[in-house]
Amino acid sequence: MEDKMKEEYLLKFEAEKLKLKAEREAMIKKYWDNLPRFERADQVPPIPRVDEIEYKEFYVPKLISAGAIPKKDLVDGQYYYGDYRNAEVGKWNAEENVFEHWRYKFGYRKDTCNHFEDDDGFALFTPIRIANEVEIEEYLNTK
Repeated sequence: MEDKMKEEYLLKFEAEKLKLKAEREAMIKKYWDNLPRFERADQVPPIPRVDEIEYKEFYVPKLISAGAIPKKDLVDGQYYYGDYRNAEVGKWNAEENVFEHWRYKFGYRKDTCNHFEDDDGFALFTPIRIANEVEIEEYLNTK
């Protein structure tokens, strides 16, 4: 009898968990469907972990329509302002196909990250405009 009750409880718990997950995913999609235009880096929302097809077909176009710069429009050697875990300014390196930036980890060091269209499971840079002179100067003076 006790095993049956435990099994019923686990089934109810699992059903509730699935229901909450579906509701959360629907809320996230609704937010992304109405994504406002980006003015500042902190307005770029966290990118959910989803399968590759959904990411490429739904989230990438939503980022671009909100003002993120597509990879095809980036200029080699240009500094961009945008959202990244460790920096708001990154320099596009077309040869390496990455953004370069300075980060602090036991001292300043140069690091790289991918453009948001090239999700590799790590933090991504979402450029929203060309960096202005003040932002570039602050970035260069951090090292």
